[in-house]
Amino acid sequence: MNPNLQMYERKEDINTVHRPDFNPRRYNSIQDMVNSDPEYEKMYINKLISEGWYKLQDNRSILSTEMKGRHFKYRLNGKSLSGAQKGTFRSGGIVIGRSDEDTEGKYIMYKAYNGRLFPLQISDILVIYTKNPYNKIEGSKKEQIIDKTVFFTRPGGFSKFPVFLISELNGERIAVYYGKDKYAAERFAASKKYQYALRTGDWNFST
Repeated sequence: MNPNLQMYERKEDINTVHRPDFNPRRYNSIQDMVNSDPEYEKMYINKLISEGWYKLQDNRSILSTEMKGRHFKYRLNGKSLSGAQKGTFRSGGIVIGRSDEDTEGKYIMYKAYNGRLFPLQISDILVIYTKNPYNKIEGSKKEQIIDKTVFFTRPGGFSKFPVFLISELNGERIAVYYGKDKYAAERFAASKKYQYALRTGDWNFST
């Protein structure tokens, strides 16, 4: 175990958009609700399963290059320096990959949904959940679905016709587009890109 990994500064992305009345001191995150409410935990895990998430059979497989860019969530095994109990759920984020300095494959770097970068030691993980890149398409043979985050340009202005998506970070609605009129907003909302993001939650703003 490398204690230095616990000391990295976690800076939040200044471009993260919250609702005007959002108060981080009063906000109860999905992560906190899963860890404090058994009924909510059961409902949330069932929801993940229904959306195509599954448990990795081997935690070390997250180190593979195929995992880069994939969304994942995890539970701690109770051995980390944070002191978190065994089974503690973490919302995770997007896998960045192995560090060039990590020649032995001891940890993975990932970007949380608030933009912060985290190192995660494999030895601290109990279980990893990730999205299933395969689905069965009605009326066709088994077909590969690309599990790839879609990106939207952060809106530069405002209008009376916003189109929203739900943030994986805090469950809040975030405007990803402002139409010049109702027709433009409806066309954007009908696009395959937006519908994929709406269905999967697999989206982010481009940098």
